Amino acid sequence: MVRVVSSKTINSPHERVFSVIKDIGKLPILFPDKYKSFKIIDESNNHILTEEIVSISGKEINQKVKHTLEPNRMLKSEVIEGDTKGTILIIELDPISNSSTEIKIDADLKYGKIGAVLGIFAKRKIKNEIDNLIDRFSKE
Repeated sequence: MVRVVSSKTINSPHERVFSVIKDIGKLPILFPDKYKSFKIIDESNNHILTEEIVSISGKEINQKVKHTLEPNRMLKSEVIEGDTKGTILIIELDPISNSSTEIKIDADLKYGKIGAVLGIFAKRKIKNEIDNLIDRFSKE
């Protein structure tokens, strides 16, 4: 298990940032270097279930993910199947002003048996990837 938390205030209105975050289907477009394959397999009011192949710290991971939206506040993504089962990524938004938003990302990553040791060594790289993710949200 590796837990990484990062936050940053960006110059973008809260509503604009949330509209980017809630459009789960656009994740592969926003982050083409991270998503190798992406398919929405079920969708309801505030839940979206996806099958994904993602690249994290240079490793491709097959997973099924349940994304839960809390309108105008948060996205919680939980890996329910795959090598990283139990991983939880939470993106929280707090409006700072009419034109700025604090984005906080809390990632609790599970790597399975072999990855437990590798995860400790990858923590700095994962933190950098999360910081880059926040920076990309500020550009959308």
